[in-house]
Amino acid sequence: MLCAVSEPSNEPAPGTGKGRPTPKRKDAQKRRRQAVPSNPKEAAKLRRERAREVRSLQRKALLSGDEKHLPARDQGPAKRLARDIVDSRFTLGQVFFGLILLTLFASILTSPSTKKDAAGKVIQQANTTGALVTTLSIVVLIAVFVDSIRLGRRARREVAAKYGVKQSTGITGYAAIRAMQPRRLRRPPPAVKRGDKPR
Repeated sequence: MLCAVSEPSNEPAPGTGKGRPTPKRKDAQKRRRQAVPSNPKEAAKLRRERAREVRSLQRKALLSGDEKHLPARDQGPAKRLARDIVDSRFTLGQVFFGLILLTLFASILTSPSTKKDAAGKVIQQANTTGALVTTLSIVVLIAVFVDSIRLGRRARREVAAKYGVKQSTGITGYAAIRAMQPRRLRRPPPAVKRGDKPR
């Protein structure tokens, strides 16, 4: 009695190979997202965890300069151009904190002296050097403020010329505050060297 012998097939055995196209990244990310729990406490906990993750990414981006995860305050090409305009120039704000410390130290050294007169009353003698230091610190403060506003307005004009007036809203204050900060403490860190052209 003859038995029928089946010929081997060329199809892959079940369980081997993928057998389906690679999913797109967008679809894979949607699948990985967790559904919002129906329990309000669990939903609130999930929201806090997600917010914590976002804040962590934003902190890292502020230190590294990664524009993808920057806070909304620093996002966009208009803000990047404003930062580059400030970072490509020397500003008085870079040395402001050093000058403040210097004036404080000088004011301590030049504090008014006290003496007693013949009747034993304490007389406080004015010190002209202390008055000069105070006046100098006020002048420096005004100069820093004027320099920062001037640079902020320049940044706003350049942003308006390149990206439109709508994108230039708030750029003056954004650039002025950055100009008042020491270069090493600016966040995101400067992406251009002093004297370079903005990107």
